[in-house]
Amino acid sequence: MQREENLNKKMGFWQIWALGVGAVVGDGIFLMVASGAEQAGPSCIIAYAVAGFLLMCICMNASELAVGMPVAGSMYNWSERILGPRWGILAAFGNITMDVVFLGSVGLGTGYISNYFFMWTNNADLSAVIWGILILTIVFFVTLLGGDVTGKTQLGLIIVLVGIMAVFTVAGVVSRNIDAVNYKPFAPFGGEGIILAVCAGTYAYMGPLSLLAAAGETKDVRIMPRAMFWAFITIILLYAAAIVVCLGLVNYQEMSTMESPFTVAAQFAFGDAAGIVINFAAWIACVTCLVGEIFSASRLLYGMSFHGAVPKVFGKTNKRGVPHVGLTVSFCIGIVLMLLGIVPQLGNAYTMLANVATACGIVCLIITVIASYMYKKKFADEYGSLPWKLKGKTFFFVIALIGCGILFYSSFVSSLSTAICIIIFFAVLMVYYQIYAKPNAEKIQRRQNAEDRKE
Repeated sequence: MQREENLNKKMGFWQIWALGVGAVVGDGIFLMVASGAEQAGPSCIIAYAVAGFLLMCICMNASELAVGMPVAGSMYNWSERILGPRWGILAAFGNITMDVVFLGSVGLGTGYISNYFFMWTNNADLSAVIWGILILTIVFFVTLLGGDVTGKTQLGLIIVLVGIMAVFTVAGVVSRNIDAVNYKPFAPFGGEGIILAVCAGTYAYMGPLSLLAAAGETKDVRIMPRAMFWAFITIILLYAAAIVVCLGLVNYQEMSTMESPFTVAAQFAFGDAAGIVINFAAWIACVTCLVGEIFSASRLLYGMSFHGAVPKVFGKTNKRGVPHVGLTVSFCIGIVLMLLGIVPQLGNAYTMLANVATACGIVCLIITVIASYMYKKKFADEYGSLPWKLKGKTFFFVIALIGCGILFYSSFVSSLSTAICIIIFFAVLMVYYQIYAKPNAEKIQRRQNAEDRKE
């Protein structure tokens, strides 16, 4: 097969770390704390920490694959080589589907947050779409400048975001506005509530897998596992500390009625100006999510093009070594989904689409974990020469399986309609593989064999 040769390898540790942190915080800390508190009360602090650890184990297993096969095609290349081409198709399109659908939903969410500062029209939905399209357009042009510029932009945004949340946490502790009564009872719904919150929390931590798509653009592949580990440590600590303070300032029973618990908590403790700052932090968080999603989707499509899994046009790069075709297609789909998101008649369908996209990402995670385990068995010599290996691999693999089990249960067993949609979608992907991807891959392989014979 052809090699990925046009991407610039300029990204360092902090840029990769920022991609991982940014991929989580927007979807998690601002949007899911209320649902977690509703399910588990104050014990959602523990539930979300456990969820973070489970997903960290999954992603650390995947990091070995990124070190051994540092290519933009990431999930596709790994699964295709270790488990077979059909699994590569399922894993890659599963992740791409999650990425592009979230470009629409998170983009629209960013627009609604932007309405807090300024509305283009009296219609909140229309104003949110205008904001969402404008913001995604800016993200699109930034990512066209290259992985290095994208990473530095993401790093700047994450520094501001982490700084705001750190100040919120410290100020909340010293403000003397925290009421210990708000933490009682700690687990009002018992173990069942904590388990439900763990299931919900796992969704919030799925994002860092996207940073592995940057493996083909790093200065040193050993950066990947370190960046993954510290991204999760940052996220889990930021989560835990901020949620502890938020729950201390606002009673968990009131959170379900709040549009933004963190904003309410900040206003209660420090005044209206603090609420504006927290909303700005939420805005940054959503923007960093958009950066991670469009970056990941474009790199996967780029890598897949060299195997015939998608049209070869996705393998083209601009003068800066950026796979601009994948970026453009992802951007356009995101715009369309934002427009569809405000159509009242499509509300239920849009929610189902988001659920299916999340489930697609979960399938990608499960396939990737299996591939990471089989890598050592199938390519023992190659694995033995890796410059980095996951210590305690068996332990991390077992915990990763538990995490995959929780994700599988919460997405498929608990939702029959989602499971049916996924089965249909993947059946279509298998038809696509037989009709398009497989013949293309064989044609590329024959051409490569002919060139090798000439040499």
